[in-house]
Amino acid sequence: MAHLARSIFILWLLTMLPFFGNVLSRSSEISVAIQNLLEDQDDLTVHCKSRDDDIRVQYLKSHEHFLFHFRPNIFGTTLFYCSFAWEDGVCRRFDIYEYDRDKTYTDITWQIFKEGPCRFIENNGHDDNTTRKKADGYAFFDNICFQWSHDSC
Repeated sequence: MAHLARSIFILWLLTMLPFFGNVLSRSSEISVAIQNLLEDQDDLTVHCKSRDDDIRVQYLKSHEHFLFHFRPNIFGTTLFYCSFAWEDGVCRRFDIYEYDRDKTYTDITWQIFKEGPCRFIENNGHDDNTTRKKADGYAFFDNICFQWSHDSC
């Protein structure tokens, strides 16, 4: 009888495994945009990567942006870091996505300035004093600036 119960359990487990795998891998897709807002209209070279993914080098003229997507890992340890280089040989680094800091957001725009990166997030329903009117109602924004993580690359 114990053998039959164990066999039924294993059969049930095998049929449910695809379901559990889908649940575990269904973390929301994250979109990260990086926009060049360097003063003096400088071009910006950006290279982002994580432990598992390399986004490749991107070259941005003033006010241009690029976008990449990913899904955070199930362990809550996802980290994407970027190097930013511009004229005069300046190179800075910043952790563009840290799971603990950014886990509540799915669409993040980073505006890159010489002083540091600024995170811009549209939050519908987030009640704060940075409200801007949109055609379809009110949109709420979270725009916070950070210092560079490291002085150079």
